[in-house]
Amino acid sequence: MVLSAFFSGRKNCNTEVYVKEALMAAQEKGIEVKLYRLNDFELHNCTNCSKNQCNAMFNPKACPYKDDMEFLMDAFLDSDGVIIASSVYSLTPNSLFFTFRDRVFGPKMDLALGMTPAPLPENLKSRFRPRPGALISVGGAMTENWTSLGLPSLFSATFSAQTEIVDHLNVYGVADYGAATVNESYLAKARKLGENLAEAMLSGDNSWRGEEKGVCPQCHLSLIEIEPGTDKVLCPVCGIYGTIKVEDGKSSIEWPDDIEHRRDNRMTVAGKQVHLMEIQQCIQEYAPHKDKAMEKMKKYIDFDPAVKSPTKEAKKAAALEKLNQNS
Repeated sequence: MVLSAFFSGRKNCNTEVYVKEALMAAQEKGIEVKLYRLNDFELHNCTNCSKNQCNAMFNPKACPYKDDMEFLMDAFLDSDGVIIASSVYSLTPNSLFFTFRDRVFGPKMDLALGMTPAPLPENLKSRFRPRPGALISVGGAMTENWTSLGLPSLFSATFSAQTEIVDHLNVYGVADYGAATVNESYLAKARKLGENLAEAMLSGDNSWRGEEKGVCPQCHLSLIEIEPGTDKVLCPVCGIYGTIKVEDGKSSIEWPDDIEHRRDNRMTVAGKQVHLMEIQQCIQEYAPHKDKAMEKMKKYIDFDPAVKSPTKEAKKAAALEKLNQNS
């Protein structure tokens, strides 16, 4: 069995220390481990180049950008378990993580789409399945609120391919080079995370194994939204609803396990299929207005105060000059 770790951070720095601690723990349980340091790969940012749907939908070779996207996509699909990790800058993972998420996952890896009547291509058939995973977020600030969007952002790479998170680790207060090696508490948690993930892979049981239960029973995070003027709350990560109450100065949240409150749970295939139906509904409601919209679009197409990239313009000028010299 293969455990693949994908991480966006500097080589041999703090995030990599925790990822490797988890991998070593899994390896000791007989798991083959692989590390994909995203800085070592070439990834073009996703530009949503098609007006309707991704050109690479279930066919990565159709993507116009020829980089390591297909290689990383295959690495994920060939794995039996995954770790996704990133260092945190300004509350969220760094930009490389988001490039990885958008280029490798998204609709092209949506298990809900893959379960529709349309046949899957050969490169996906046997590999398109739920798999256990774990998340590691690492920040240098002394307070946890400066890493508050680290784990929630990492979760966004797990939805489409139905990665079932069995543990996650939010590290803060680890900033300087090598600091991860002397924080025994976080090292122990990273090791336990690796053991939990290995056990899930070996047993086929992808239920939550982490020490931190969190407020939400689905994603085990404590980030919630409150609907103003009501007692209704939403988990912005997994999309389930609950009700909050405060008694004797203590708050508690009830999360009913019924269709009304769990309908939009994006951790489940059913929840993602609801989302697909909503998109289709949006398209159908827009269809009668499309011709009128195209006429109105001319106004915005014709108005173009966009500033050109000096770097791209310089490259164009150099290419043109070289062409003129060779002609």
